[in-house]
Amino acid sequence: MEFIFRKYGPDEPIPVTAVLRKRKLVKYYNREAQAAVLTAAEFLEGKGVSSDTPFYYASAETENFDSIRGIVGGIDSDIRDICSLFPAVSTLDIFKMMRNMVPCFIAIENDLKGDNNVIIDSASALLYCALTAPTEGNVLIGAGRLHADGSVECGFALGTPSEWNGHPFLGSGKGATEIFELGEWRQ
Repeated sequence: MEFIFRKYGPDEPIPVTAVLRKRKLVKYYNREAQAAVLTAAEFLEGKGVSSDTPFYYASAETENFDSIRGIVGGIDSDIRDICSLFPAVSTLDIFKMMRNMVPCFIAIENDLKGDNNVIIDSASALLYCALTAPTEGNVLIGAGRLHADGSVECGFALGTPSEWNGHPFLGSGKGATEIFELGEWRQ
C-alpha cells in the first residue's frame, strides 16, 4: 500500500498546468481540483495503473463561498436563504462546486474508467468502497478538502481491497483526508 498527502496554503500557487493533458478543462478547476489533479499525477507517475482500476474519492463540503459573498455582504451571518442567491452566481462557479467534478478531472487526466464513486467527506465510507471494490487488484482512493481561507489538502493511496481490512477509521466519524494524514497504519 502506498500513500501521498499534500497541503497547500491559502495563497500558495498550485502548478497543475505542468501536468495537464486536457488543458482546456483547467478553467473549471477550483483549488481542490488543482491540488488533487497535481497530487494524483505525482502519485501515479510510473505506476502503470490500469484504466480499469477502481477509483473512489471523498470530497469535503465546500467551505469556500467567495463568489457568493461577493454578491451579498454579511452572508456569514445569515445563509438560510442562500438558494435565492444562486441565480446571481456565475454558472462556472457553481460548476466548480459540484462534488463529482474533482474525481472526474482526475479520472480524465489519468484515463481511469473503472468502478468509481464520490463520497462526501467520510473516511469510513471511502474505506468501505475500497474494501468492497470489484477487484482483487489495486484500488485507488483519494480525498480532498478545500477550506474557507483557500487552503487545500488532499491525499491518495493505492492498495488491494484486503489491505484496507481492519483500518481503524472503518466505522468512525473521521474525515476522509485523515486517512492520508495517518498514512501507513499497520505495524
